[in-house]
Order: sequence, then structure tokens, then C-alpha cells
Amino acid sequence: MKKTKLRIFALVFALLMLSCAFVGCGKSKMTLKVGVKLGQDYIDYMYEKNKDNDEFMIPQEHRVFLNDVTVGVSYEEGAQVSVLDVFKNAAAEYELDYTLDNSGKSVAAINDYGKVQGTDAEGNVVTYFWSYTINGVEPTSGRAADNYVKDGDVIVFTLTGANAADFDAEK
Repeated sequence: MKKTKLRIFALVFALLMLSCAFVGCGKSKMTLKVGVKLGQDYIDYMYEKNKDNDEFMIPQEHRVFLNDVTVGVSYEEGAQVSVLDVFKNAAAEYELDYTLDNSGKSVAAINDYGKVQGTDAEGNVVTYFWSYTINGVEPTSGRAADNYVKDGDVIVFTLTGANAADFDAEK
């Protein structure tokens, strides 16, 4: 009787170990670099706007939140990993507060820095917003949830500005 119980226990243990091994199957992990920073045009705008009030100057430690930090992202075999997936992993790992836009597909604000409108030196209305590049290239279309990355890519989110003339020049 003891041998039978031992064999049953051994069989159950072996099946448990085998099932644990299969649970990990199908999972892959990619490693990417992520940066998050305030753009120089935004910093210049804030300094010009608040030049007489040091309280509103942007501290040095707020200018770069992440500087090409390495982030690992697990995903199901065959699935695609979006820029937004990578950002969320980086935000969780490095404790960044963020808000997504109403669609849930783009980053609206990071650590209280988000979309704002201002006026440049020429009097043009400039909108500052979070944009991103993948390997130094700005995507031509789509939101962060709609653009995909591969192992080794470098993603940089930048709070940057554009005015209507910038958009007209792209047409």
C-alpha cells in the first residue's frame, strides 16, 4: 500500500512539474531601452513664461525622468508589443505617474507634465504634448498603442511643442 501511495504521489508531482513547465511555454521576453524627458522647447517656453518667478522654474531632476533605462517586456509568443505596453512597464518599474488620453492609446501626462498651449516668440500658438520616437524616428501615424516594437529598440518620450505652421509644413 505504501508503494502505491508513493507512486501516486510521484506521478502527481511529476504531472505538476510538467504542467508548470508548460505554463511558461509560449512566453517570450524582449529588452528595450526607454527614455522620458522634457523637450528643450518646452523648458525654454516655461522659463520665458515664468522668468520673474523662480517658483515655477523646472528643476533639473524633472528634465529627464528616464535616460535610456533597460526595460524587459514579457509577451505571448507571436503577439506584438506596442510602444504603450513598453511605456507602461517602464512607468511601473521606475514609479512614474502617468495619465492616458481619452482613447487610452496615448500618453497624456507624465508626472504632472502634460498637454499645454502657449505662445512662442513670434506670437504663434504652440501646443506642447508627449511625442515619442522609436530608434530616433518619429512614427508617421498612429498612437502609442498602435505602433509596435521589437527586441533591442530604443523608445524616447519627449514633451515637445508644435504650432499650426509646423503641421502645415508637413502636408
